[in-house]
Amino acid sequence: MIKLHGFSSSNYYNVPKLALLEKGVAFEEVLSYTGVGPKYKPEYLDKSPLGKVPALETSEGFVSESRAILEYIERAHPQHSLLPATPFGIAKVQELSQFIELYFELVARRLIPNLFAGTEPDPAVLKDVESSLNKAAAALTKLSTFEQFAYGDQFTLADIAAILNLPIVRSVGLKFLGKDPLSEVPGLDAYCARMEERPHVKKIRVDAAADRPSFMAHLKALYGI
Repeated sequence: MIKLHGFSSSNYYNVPKLALLEKGVAFEEVLSYTGVGPKYKPEYLDKSPLGKVPALETSEGFVSESRAILEYIERAHPQHSLLPATPFGIAKVQELSQFIELYFELVARRLIPNLFAGTEPDPAVLKDVESSLNKAAAALTKLSTFEQFAYGDQFTLADIAAILNLPIVRSVGLKFLGKDPLSEVPGLDAYCARMEERPHVKKIRVDAAADRPSFMAHLKALYGI
């Protein structure tokens, strides 16, 4: 049985976790909190060279980085595919997934340390984040109408990207910008509400909430946050 190393408070960890759940692939979860630099547990570096989560343990060895893990899962377990049937459809799903990761999640992540520590962000950083998120929100309407799923008529990797990354954008926006940067995207609120009703999404949320106190204790012990 494959093993997924990481922790349920991490959206990066939850990307392959949700994929495995949706595809019905049996797997074991291995709790792994990591630090930075010399504070990494040396043995974990054999699983993920930079000590990041997640890492997937297979019979052939370890795979790190969420995108690579998703590729392995899809090829090793093609049943209940999370990609469309056509090359163009696959490309569009990957395009939307990458758009969400690069122009929403990574941008909002710049303020995550402030969110955890309860500090105010640098005004210049805050201005740049706000500008970038507003630009991405306007562009998102070119990639999806969110009428049923993020792309097409089936649940795909694009839905996983949206479900697990966009809530971070909302949290950062409401905390530091005084608004939800995604509130004006047509169809998105109704789409998100539908996705939250999916059983496996509910499990992801429950597991994340259950893990959060331990994760915050880990951060406090490691960094004093």
